[in-house]
Amino acid sequence: MTHSKFEDAGYLSTQAEQIRADVRSDNPEWFQLAEDLNAILVRIAFHATNTVKTDNWAPQAVATRILLRASGTFQGAVLLAERGMTAEARILARSLIEDAFCIAAIVSKPGEFLALLKEDSEGSRKRQGQFIETRGLVAKGDARDKLLAAIDALGKPSTMNVKHLAHLGALTNQYLAYQRLSDDAGHTSASALEHHVQRSPDGSGWHYKSQPATKDENAATLHHILLGAMPIGVGITELLKDEANGRDLGPIIDRFAAMPPVETI
Repeated sequence: MTHSKFEDAGYLSTQAEQIRADVRSDNPEWFQLAEDLNAILVRIAFHATNTVKTDNWAPQAVATRILLRASGTFQGAVLLAERGMTAEARILARSLIEDAFCIAAIVSKPGEFLALLKEDSEGSRKRQGQFIETRGLVAKGDARDKLLAAIDALGKPSTMNVKHLAHLGALTNQYLAYQRLSDDAGHTSASALEHHVQRSPDGSGWHYKSQPATKDENAATLHHILLGAMPIGVGITELLKDEANGRDLGPIIDRFAAMPPVETI
């Protein structure tokens, strides 16, 4: 069954295709900038995957995997933004900024970052094992004994702290954008729920809202998507000495700096 109207199927409706065209026409310069950056990121990823042939945990190899993750996240964020899906695109923008912190950290302090990454993985495994044991999700006997031994062998690893991660590299000031995106969309917060409230101009009341982003909302969203993605490209081209693609990022950064101000998230 085809659901053509937005009120029938939301962003999965056929009407959403027209929404996409309207949203892009509202902010053509922002979308063009995003597409041009994406083309460079794809070239950087192609160069990285074809030149970085080293140990799995070498800084260059880990950075390449972060780049591949970020490239998909960036493209997903733009696809959501062009459909006017504000909160959903901003969730991915937040993820991009976290990836940017990782790239900045691996450039500045590779040894410390890799140790944190490994410890974070072990911490996650330990918490999962503890939950399984605490909730009785494994049968008593040999299976439970093996689980307890595995948990104990992991020691006392800690979870990676994003604020600390931001301070490892050159992007400390972007932690404010990360905080704002977390409150605005990344978590089920009062601010995030405000996306679904339409207040009367005279303050007399409100009603529920489920509609595509406004022009200004989308401009702010695309600004933060680019804010997260550009440092990833800069950092990895520096790390891999990819001078050609690094030079191509220069005009993108200049165009971004010349874009008009956006509303604060």
